[in-house]
Amino acid sequence: MTPIIANLLLVLAAGWLFRKYGIVREGAEKAFNQYLYYLALPALTVVKIADTPLSGLGWQFIAGNTLPLLAVMLSALVLWKAGVVDWRFARLLVIVPALGNTAYLGFPVVGMRLGEEAIGYAAIAASLQSIVIFTVGIVLITLIRGEGSPPPRFLKTIGSNVVLWASVVGLLLSASELRLPDLLHQVLSDIGRTTLPLALFTIGVSLYGKSAARNLPRIVLVSGLKLFLMPAASLGLAAFSGGGGVPMRVSFLQICMPVAVMNYILAKEYDFDADLISQSILLSTAAFFPLLYLYDWAMKLFL
Repeated sequence: MTPIIANLLLVLAAGWLFRKYGIVREGAEKAFNQYLYYLALPALTVVKIADTPLSGLGWQFIAGNTLPLLAVMLSALVLWKAGVVDWRFARLLVIVPALGNTAYLGFPVVGMRLGEEAIGYAAIAASLQSIVIFTVGIVLITLIRGEGSPPPRFLKTIGSNVVLWASVVGLLLSASELRLPDLLHQVLSDIGRTTLPLALFTIGVSLYGKSAARNLPRIVLVSGLKLFLMPAASLGLAAFSGGGGVPMRVSFLQICMPVAVMNYILAKEYDFDADLISQSILLSTAAFFPLLYLYDWAMKLFL
C-alpha cells in the first residue's frame, strides 16, 4: 500500500508545486477539468465498462453503492429535523459527503490496488452513486427548504453529466455483448490512459491556496460523514450480506473516496457554501491518504 500512496502523493504534489511556482498558471485547472470531464473520463468509462462482464454483479454490489449514501443523506435530514443544523447546511450535508471523488481519485486508487481491469467496476460504482445522489439527494434537498432556497434543477444536472451518459453507453455495450470497432476502441483507450495521471495532477493544482482553518467544526462533520460513516456502513452491509470479491472491494474503495472536486461546481447550482466545500475537499483529501492504510486493512479483513 505504501508504494501506491507514495505514487498518488507524488503526482498530487507535482500539480501543487507546478501551481505554486507558476509553471501552471491560475485557472489552468479549468482547462484540465474540461478535457478530463468531457473527453478523457467518458472515453475511459465507455471502454472499461464495455470490457467488463456484468455477470459478477449482484444485489450486494448495488446495495453497497447505494445504502451507505442513503445513510449519510438521511443523517443530514435527521440533523435538520432535530434542529442541530440549519436548512442551508443540511442541504449541503445531503449532497457533499455523498458525492465522493470516485473518478479523479477513485479510478487511480482502484487501478493501482486491484488492477486496471477493475476500473470498469469502479466506473459502474461511480455511476450508481451518481444516480442515487441526483435522484434521492435532489428529492431530499427539495424537502429541506428555507426562505430563499433555490429550486433544485434535476434535469439540468443529469443532462450535463457526461460521465453518467458514458456509463450508460458502456453498460449497454457490455449487456448486449457488442464490441466497439477496433479503431474506435484503440482511440478511446489511448485517450482514457491520460485520465489517471492528469486527474491526480489536476487535484494537486486545484488544492493550491486552499485552507481549512475556518469553519473547522462543519468541515470535520462533512469529512467525518464521508470518511467514517459511509465506509462503516459499507462494511456493515458486506458483513450482513456476505458479499466479497473484486466487485465488492471496488465498491468499498469507491465509497471511501474523499469529498469530490465536482461539489465545488455544484455550489452555485444549489446555493451551497463554496468556501466550506473547498475546505472540506482539502481536509478530506489530506486525511484520506493515512486512512487508506485502515481502509486497505478493513478490505482485506472483511472483503
